[in-house]
Amino acid sequence: MRNIQRLVPFASLLSLVACSADVPVNDESADSTDGASINITPDLSGCHGHASSTIPADGEYVMTTFGGGSDTQSMSCGGTADGVGWYAASRQRYGCGAKLQIVATNGNCVVVAAQDYGPDVCVENAAHSPVMDMSPRASKALYGVSSAGWSDHITVNVTEVDASTPLGLCSSVSTGGGGGGGGGGGTGAACSSSTLDRDVDDGTCVQSATDQAWYQCTNGSWTAIASNAGCTTSFAWCNSATLGYAVPPRTCVQSASTSRWYQCNGQNWVTPVDTAAESGPIGACSSWNAL
Repeated sequence: MRNIQRLVPFASLLSLVACSADVPVNDESADSTDGASINITPDLSGCHGHASSTIPADGEYVMTTFGGGSDTQSMSCGGTADGVGWYAASRQRYGCGAKLQIVATNGNCVVVAAQDYGPDVCVENAAHSPVMDMSPRASKALYGVSSAGWSDHITVNVTEVDASTPLGLCSSVSTGGGGGGGGGGGTGAACSSSTLDRDVDDGTCVQSATDQAWYQCTNGSWTAIASNAGCTTSFAWCNSATLGYAVPPRTCVQSASTSRWYQCNGQNWVTPVDTAAESGPIGACSSWNAL
């Protein structure tokens, strides 16, 4: 599948000290993304980069996959669609970081985190069903397949579960490998982040909105750390070419070069931003910076 947009690191800003060099630093006008899950294929029509926010009452979805290999890229909530993480799209339905229990018709069950926007409504129209786009690792655990498209019509049932639910197999037993881009690999209790305005998994690191210092979630408590080295997932400040300085995650900025709105997701600049609600891909804007 061909992606509509790809994120391009703005490497020349790495010298600014407001954001750790361990995390990609981007200019809000440098090809931000609506989500890695928004994609098109030659057999689809009516694709405009818009995803449905409607949650089916019965929880039934058709399963598709994204990420990994040449399709590896950043997701709109942070993290990387690397194919091996426990992640899924549908953050427009459930919110960034929401834990989703996905059950196959054969009884296999996994828990993933909603980390991206999508899929496009054109995919769901073609499938005649809501679609849950997920990592190949999750699909492999559910049905033994590492790739699935809407035309395969493989069905799953999805339920949102508590934020403290560990990612991975529903038995909480890992199938090997790291936590990947799904947003966590720790097994301890989650932490509440005021910077991100949501809970994050054990092992996640956040650069505080109040003092720019790094903190790591360690079994339900925040621990001050010198850098984000070794963190399962990191959320840092983003440099803004429009403002001329770095800003914390959830900040929304109207680009001076394009007049388009962007939100810092702690790793890159992402879009779309709802100007009426003053919210973006990772939630309510912590500050609003119009031209």
